[in-house]
Amino acid sequence: MDDIITDLLNYAFDHSIGCELTHFLDPHTPSLADTKRQKIIINMGYYRPRQIPLQIGHEITHVLNGDRSYHQLIGFESIHSDPRIELAADRGGIRLLLPYYFEGKELEQINVQEFMNCFDIPQHLFETTVDEIYMWIEGGNLDF
Repeated sequence: MDDIITDLLNYAFDHSIGCELTHFLDPHTPSLADTKRQKIIINMGYYRPRQIPLQIGHEITHVLNGDRSYHQLIGFESIHSDPRIELAADRGGIRLLLPYYFEGKELEQINVQEFMNCFDIPQHLFETTVDEIYMWIEGGNLDF
């Protein structure tokens, strides 16, 4: 999991996104994006540690999309953000994780629920995850 986190943070840096990793937030405080300053703040002490890569991808997507919130910061699963913006960030986060799950797998080994469990993706994103996996496969991203 650490290698995935490192890769995602390098992806952020490659796209001029600053990253602040902290263990000083409450374990239930989600990660945040400050799109104006092109920076993400990642709660490394989050109570669902397998979800941290998803949160990193989600926050990266907010910055890349130039999303805005009612507040300066956009939080993962925030009630203060537009649900359409959040869904787009969820899609982007899932998309960024797919290469790590698919690596070394054959088509018949792909399991949506296994992927979701691996990264602790919330169940309400099941259909979104299915869509993203389907688009990944249709896009020819698997070598058979």
